[in-house]
Amino acid sequence: MNKPTPQLRTVLGRGLRRRCPQCGKGPVFRGWVKLHDHCSECGLQYLQDQGDLWAYLVAIDRALFIFPLIVLIYFRLYIPSSAWFCALAIGLLAGFIYTLPHRNGMALGLDYLVRRKWGDLSAAATPPPPTKPT
Repeated sequence: MNKPTPQLRTVLGRGLRRRCPQCGKGPVFRGWVKLHDHCSECGLQYLQDQGDLWAYLVAIDRALFIFPLIVLIYFRLYIPSSAWFCALAIGLLAGFIYTLPHRNGMALGLDYLVRRKWGDLSAAATPPPPTKPT
């Protein structure tokens, strides 16, 4: 690939916006969380094997949601009112569900950076961009 490797911040921002990690233009999902096979703009194959995103998703989920939930449950012993506990738990659950496509996009971006660094995205492995119908 001739293009320079984008920075981590750029790739994570593209993933947060649910755009292609390589070009930043093509949508990653059709619908809410159903992943496209290739980018409609640059032709990047998002995943070579199904299930490649699990390690990144587990790391992001643990950092953003599971660790605060564990802390919340631990400190529940010291909170006399359960209203705050329930409000925080519901807030974490709502955030967990709402940010699912954004977290998947960021995980796809991290996977893209790792594949670029290890050379898995050679010109032979990446199909040419799709042609636009006229």
